[in-house]
Formats: sequence, structure tokens, C-alpha cells
Amino acid sequence: MVSVDEVIPLIESYRPLNPLGEVEVSLKEAIGRVLSRNIFSPSNYPPYTRATVDGYAVISEDLAGVYEDRPKTLKLVGKVATGETKLLRLERGQCVEVSTGAVVPYPADAVVLIEHTHARNGEVEFYRSVARGENIDIAGSDIAEGEVVAWKGTIVTPLLVSVLAAVGIDKVWVYRPVRLGIIPTGNELKTPGEKLEYGQIYDSNSTMIYAYAKSIGAEPKIYPRVHDVVEEIEEALHKALNENDIVATIGGTSAGLEDKTYRVLSRLEPGIILHGVREKPGRPLAVAVHGDKIVFALPGFPLSCLLTVNLYLLPVILKLQGTPKSEVPTIKARIETPIRGEPGIRVFVPAILKHNGEMKAYPLTGHSGRVSAMSLLDGYIIVPEDTEHLPEGTEVDVLLNPFQKNYELNIIGSHDPLLQSIVANLPGYDKVRMVNVGSLSGLQALKSGVADMAGTHLLDPATGEYNLPIIRQLDIKQALVLIGYKREQGFIYRKNTELVSSFKDIVDKHLRFVNRNPGSGTRVLIDHMLEEESRQLGISPEEMKKRLTGYTFEVKTHEAVAYLISRGIVDVGIGVKYIAERYGLEFKPITSERYDIVIRREAYTNKLVSQIIEKIRNLDKATLPAGYSLDTKTGTIIEL
Repeated sequence: MVSVDEVIPLIESYRPLNPLGEVEVSLKEAIGRVLSRNIFSPSNYPPYTRATVDGYAVISEDLAGVYEDRPKTLKLVGKVATGETKLLRLERGQCVEVSTGAVVPYPADAVVLIEHTHARNGEVEFYRSVARGENIDIAGSDIAEGEVVAWKGTIVTPLLVSVLAAVGIDKVWVYRPVRLGIIPTGNELKTPGEKLEYGQIYDSNSTMIYAYAKSIGAEPKIYPRVHDVVEEIEEALHKALNENDIVATIGGTSAGLEDKTYRVLSRLEPGIILHGVREKPGRPLAVAVHGDKIVFALPGFPLSCLLTVNLYLLPVILKLQGTPKSEVPTIKARIETPIRGEPGIRVFVPAILKHNGEMKAYPLTGHSGRVSAMSLLDGYIIVPEDTEHLPEGTEVDVLLNPFQKNYELNIIGSHDPLLQSIVANLPGYDKVRMVNVGSLSGLQALKSGVADMAGTHLLDPATGEYNLPIIRQLDIKQALVLIGYKREQGFIYRKNTELVSSFKDIVDKHLRFVNRNPGSGTRVLIDHMLEEESRQLGISPEEMKKRLTGYTFEVKTHEAVAYLISRGIVDVGIGVKYIAERYGLEFKPITSERYDIVIRREAYTNKLVSQIIEKIRNLDKATLPAGYSLDTKTGTIIEL
């Protein structure tokens, strides 16, 4: 294994990362490319002296001392409209009417706004003086012929294209784009749009890599997916090598039973130059060289793949395309929750950033197979190799996501279908980031200042009350609680399953249970019920949990519970009635819980927050989803 910092230098030691050559392209095709030559202006800009306003071209000395109470009259000797190429000549005491952008006749050195004049009978009366050079743009004053208008190594942007077109340039020399071949591998992969069986997964990595490469000016191509068969992988790889400068295979790098890619790479010349990087996620990365071609064997889990693309693949492409700076930028931020590191491993933790006086980072926990974090993350918290633990309040480096989105509102907390529907119907729904991490984690994110709103349905077993006791126990201050609505929680199971009304039923009928994640309101309810039932049965809660098949099998949303039951993977779980009905499942009510929303006081004036509050206050019980009802205090705000 090599360190993160050794990967690109090691590649360069086998294959120097110099530009691949240059091509001449039209301005339209040059966007995003890097100039391979300095560009000299073939003309002056502006190419003629022009008026910047509608008015009269004059010799400024003719109007010295002129004011409203001391007007002066000049003889009108002509008119020049924009686009006319006729050349007029002025004498002292004369003027010419000109339009904005029209040629200013020689030797006029200023233009008086038409509003400060009055024309009659071939003469113009002026009511103000004018300075030399006022309201005119002199030929060559902006760009001179022969001047460098763009330097070698500059990225061509829409603004630069405008400048180049203005001086008459229609083609430029740029470094040749990298041709990138993308090969997805794996028996489990399906192309989006195909029918998916349980145990199969859609190929999302290929599209992600394609989009990233396209955005930096490369020429990517996705090849048909190949199965975990050495001969198939080898044939696809050599075809891609013949057609591209770089090849990226996806999956098959961890040396597992079905991972054959590394075997194929070992047959190249010189072959594998690294296999394994001391980082997490992304450890299984392998890189091979074949002649002057580079092969990246990227890990298959989405977050692992995304990180290795950002850290290694994109910088290598940018170097080969002549881009001056190819490093991914980092910023400083303070973490508001502890993070564990791994000795000898550089850990990258997906994170949300929020600026509240100072930049704060909130980690998105989960493994490298998560897809949802990819569209939500602002960057990665970097935990150095020599760090086992980062305590709360530590300042850290955050590797930025180059395509991070500027959200105006962070809602972090318990997953709720009705709240999701409310947000989806806001005019500014696309400015809201919703992260489902469970009630407790949402409240902690709000306390740290990263979350603006947190949905919660935490039962306090001691009082039987929802939310407020727990919020006070967590010592959350400078916040408001919006009383939400009630929703029925119950046992969910397939219609052909015997009635389930208790955990004892699940144990006695040998049913497979699916649990919810720790910190979620539903998990609190489940554990409370288990304690109550175990007390009635005269056994310990720990014993009850052991008897319950699937207690340690956890998912994060109501939808995931219902999905696994509907597919026959498990038999029973606990969730809201609305989701049970949506999946056509049986529902046995347990309780009606209250779902509230905690609002950070500083976010209360946010327009989106106001819209959410208004929508909750205007909920109509007749149109609520199944299992939902209004509380007598719905829409009331309680100050903490």
C-alpha cells in the first residue's frame, strides 16, 4: 500500500503527466479547454472611435464654460448611425449627431448627451460643457493590435471567448483532450431502466465518472458492462486501451472471490504499479500502466469511487490536458461532534458545511456504499494518518466537493414522508437539503448549529410525552419547537402473515424482524416496547432482544422497512401507516406519536422556514395521508 500523497508522484514516475499535444478548434468547441499557445490580438479594440451614448459629437474646446444659463450654439453638419461606415469631418464650431456605437468623426473628442441639447433649423444649442474623451471609446484604447489577450495555460471560459471573438479570433490552439474509457464490471450491475432483482444494483458510477470527465473538457466513453470473468474483462480492457489515453474500470479491485480485474491488470506491461492506498474510503484502488496508457481500477462502492475520482483520476486528466492547477481545494472548519480516526490510514468523512460566524462541519455517517450522501455532501473531513480521535471543537481540513451546492436551509433529523411532501411543494424546494439521520442525531446537529430545522418524534419513557422532555434533557437552547402532527406507528407485515400485535408474537411465530437505526424515534419506541414486554414476561430486555430474530438488522427509513417486507427478505417491522398502505402491507396500530420540528432561532426568519411553518399550520385533516392526524396544538410555537 502507498499513502495518499504518493499516488500521483508514483504514476508520474512511470508515465510523465505532460500535455498530450494540441489541436486547433473553433471558439465554440474551446470552452473548458486549456490554451496551448499565447494568443495575440489581430486587431485593435475598439476598431474605431465610437460613441457610448446617443448625442452630438463635438470638439470639447468649443463648449468650454457652457452651462444652462450660458448656452452655446454649434452648426449641425451631419448624422452617423450605428453600423454606418461613412467618415465625416468636423471643423471648429460644428457638431455631428451620433447614435450609441456609431463612428465619432475626426477630430471630435467628446459626445454630449442628447438630453443636454436642443436642435432646431440646422443648429444645436448646448446647455453644458463636456470634457475631452467624455462619452467616447477611442480606437485601440482597450486592446491594441499585437497585444497578448490570453496566455498559454489559460482555461477558455465564456468570458474569454467573448474577448477573443471581439478582436476577430474564431479559432484557437488548445491542448488535446484526454480520451477516457469507462468500463463497469460486476455480475450484480444493471443499467438504469432495466428491471432490478433483489441482489442487483444499478450502475451509477459510470455516469458519475462520465459527467465529471466531461465537465473538465475530457472525452469520456462508457463501454458495455462486463461480468466478473477474466476473459471478458481482458477483452474489454484492451479494446478500451487501443481507443483511449486513460481507462477507468469500476469494481473488482479488492482481491475478493469475484474480483478478477487486478488479475487482468497484472498482465499489462509494466502492469500494476500500486494496489491499495492507505485511505478510507477508497483503499482498494489499483493503478496500472501499459505503455503510455494509464489504467485506474476504481473501487465499486459509490463514495469510494467518488473520492478516488476526485483525488487521483481528475487531477491526472487535468495534468494531461495542461491545466495549471489540478489540486482539489480544502478549507478549514470546526467539527461539532467527535470523529474517530484509524492509525496509519487517512480517513475522509463526508460532511455538510455551515457558516454560523465560523465554518462548521457535520459528518454524514455511514459506509462507502451510500449513494444519498453523494448529492448532499459539501466535502470530506480529513482525519490524518497519525490521529486516532478528533474531539468536538477540533479545527480540521475539509476537502471540498467541486460541485457542492449552495443550500439555504438544512433540515436534518427524522425521516417523515409528510414533511418531505411539504418541502417538495415549496417554491424554493431545491434550496432545501434534507438529511435523514434520525431524531437524536438531528437534534445534535441543530444544537451544533449545522441544522436549521430538525424533525423529531422521541418518546420520553418516564413521562410518556414526545419530544419536549428529550429536547430539554439535551440542553438545546436558542431554539423554537413547532408542534407538528400525529402519525400512527404500528407493526407492518405482509397480508398473508398471521396477526402480529406484540414482539412476543414475532418471537413465538419465528418471524424475521427488521429494526430501525439507533437514535431514531422509532428505535426509541421499539426499545421501550421491548422493555415493557420483557418485564411482563419476567425476562431481561437483553434476553428478549436475543430471542428476537433481526434485532441487530437495522435500516434508516420507514420506506426501507416496508420495502424489505414487501420483497420477502424480512417478515415484520415497525413504521408509519402511510408507508404500509403505500406498499400494500398489513398494519397493526401501536401508538399515535407526535412529530415536531425544532427550529434554530437564527433560522426562524428564513423565508423557507416561514413557508414550512405556514404549510403545517394550514394542513387540512381531510387531505392528510393515511395514518396522519392533527394535534390540538398543531402549528403552535414553543420557545425554549
